[in-house]
Amino acid sequence: MNLSIEKYRNNLLFYTILKNIIKCKLTENKLMELENHIKENLDLGFPKLLEYLKMQVVKENVKTYEDYLTLINLCDEVNYNMWCDLTILSIELLTCKNLILEETKNYVKVQYNEDIANIKDKLSFTYDLTNLEYPYGQRVVNALLVYALTDRNRQKEFILETSGKVIKNLDNLIDDITQKYKINVNNIFMIIMDESINQSIISTAGSSYESRVESVLLSISDNVNFHVHDKNITSVEYDYTFVLEGKLFGVNVKRTLRERYKQNFEDVDKLSVEAMFLVTLGIDLNEEKLNNIMQRHGYFVVVSQEVYDSYTYFRKNKRVISSKNFNGEYLKKMFSQFI
Repeated sequence: MNLSIEKYRNNLLFYTILKNIIKCKLTENKLMELENHIKENLDLGFPKLLEYLKMQVVKENVKTYEDYLTLINLCDEVNYNMWCDLTILSIELLTCKNLILEETKNYVKVQYNEDIANIKDKLSFTYDLTNLEYPYGQRVVNALLVYALTDRNRQKEFILETSGKVIKNLDNLIDDITQKYKINVNNIFMIIMDESINQSIISTAGSSYESRVESVLLSISDNVNFHVHDKNITSVEYDYTFVLEGKLFGVNVKRTLRERYKQNFEDVDKLSVEAMFLVTLGIDLNEEKLNNIMQRHGYFVVVSQEVYDSYTYFRKNKRVISSKNFNGEYLKKMFSQFI
């Protein structure tokens, strides 16, 4: 790839314009107003158009006026025409941004809900992988939608029919600007969408491993507590405690162990709980680690069903419980043997 200084500078300006428009926090109506002001007053030239725009769209007493001035002042005598073209294109793209995000979220949510509904074991490895579908799927669909929107050779307006009725035809505008200024519209706009989709994923993320463990515990006991210190050794903290048949049990949750399996490693006889449960997927729990944990009396390990079935050293150890069996009925039977 031959990346000339001109191409770098032009694409940097395009990205900077996009970022500054976002900072202005303009409504869709305000975006369209700014676009129309630029289109209708292009003949004013530099610097008259800039002076005119400074009095339009955003008022001086508004908090975002400083950001608006920064956007306007990206324009100078040399890049006047390019600034106008790129600002118009940016507005056209940004008016589609929220629609793309909404389409992405809704499409993936439907697929995710259908897949997750068929998995009953919330602590299984399959459930854990499927849970990643929500954030991963949003990134994938978002990329497909952005490509469908910005690809000059696309055959359809959009990959989802509902959006196809709303999205404007950007082909000519993108084609003209790409050739004139060597702008890579798809890649630069994808940066903006990646930033937005990451924020959306944070606010709408699928359930965490800890919350899934909590859900399972609530099906076992109606007395579950979160982040509790041991009454005998206060330096020991449980992620959860639960009561079953009048007895108190501690739970530590580690999706993967690494070296954290050594935490809270005290004999249960010294603790205020009847037994300790380490709940983990088990994908990095090798036989050596397991043996180290099982040296302590009253310790039990819960691993995902798939991992439990895959390794004989799990199945041979009666204090290792598969996620499928981590329920009240099984625990009551098991306690009669060990407690």
